[in-house]
Amino acid sequence: MVDDPESRGLSWARNEGMIRAAGDALFFIDADDTVRPAFFSRLLSALDSSAADFVLSSFDYAPLKREYNLVGNAAIRDVMLPAFFGYSFDDVRRWNKGGDLSWRREQGGVWRCAFRRDFLEHHAIRFDENLRLYEDSPFIAECACRAERVASIPDVLYEYVPGPGGILATELGSERYFTYKFHALANRKAIAGRVGGDVMRHFEASAVFSALELFRARRDWRRYRSDPFVAESLRSFPVSPRHPLVAAGVLAMRCL
Repeated sequence: MVDDPESRGLSWARNEGMIRAAGDALFFIDADDTVRPAFFSRLLSALDSSAADFVLSSFDYAPLKREYNLVGNAAIRDVMLPAFFGYSFDDVRRWNKGGDLSWRREQGGVWRCAFRRDFLEHHAIRFDENLRLYEDSPFIAECACRAERVASIPDVLYEYVPGPGGILATELGSERYFTYKFHALANRKAIAGRVGGDVMRHFEASAVFSALELFRARRDWRRYRSDPFVAESLRSFPVSPRHPLVAAGVLAMRCL
């Protein structure tokens, strides 16, 4: 158990737990959730049998949308970054044609996973302590950018217990929520700088959606838009009459 009397946050506690933990595999379980009896044994067995760097399972609120039994870093990036990193222009173009924007997006909770300890240590993968919301998906995304083998289990092994004080109930639209937009942008740039390759293209549309949220809420949107990556994403965003409010917001931000 990790005590945090200074309230440094979930990411700090998880990083500290990684330092203190013993054993070859690491799990991250939220204190208010529960796991099925076979949670540890099934994930450990899959980790060993597949020689994977990490393994994902389903959970009661969101079964995995597909299998992730992948070998080779290029294949893992191609499949997993669209699911865990953000929305790309390809996603928007599909949406503009009448498709579902989030058809391949996965819930990125690290508590649905088992991670090989030496893999995390070798690549110095840690949680970003500047992030105080949605900390899990960037962690899994960086793992996907580094991994050579990934495995998955379709079984529901984790039981997520949403509470009345959850993020969607308390943080959406809050000052911390809008501040998170800037931290998330910096976090994704940092990941791209560490792992190399064209990973930011999986976040181009997400950057525009964040800019639109700030613009509509009148929350420091000019500073966010002034970032070169965000500005270029706004210029290149594929607007469509199917989504007139999004199109109007993007066109307005291009002109202002």
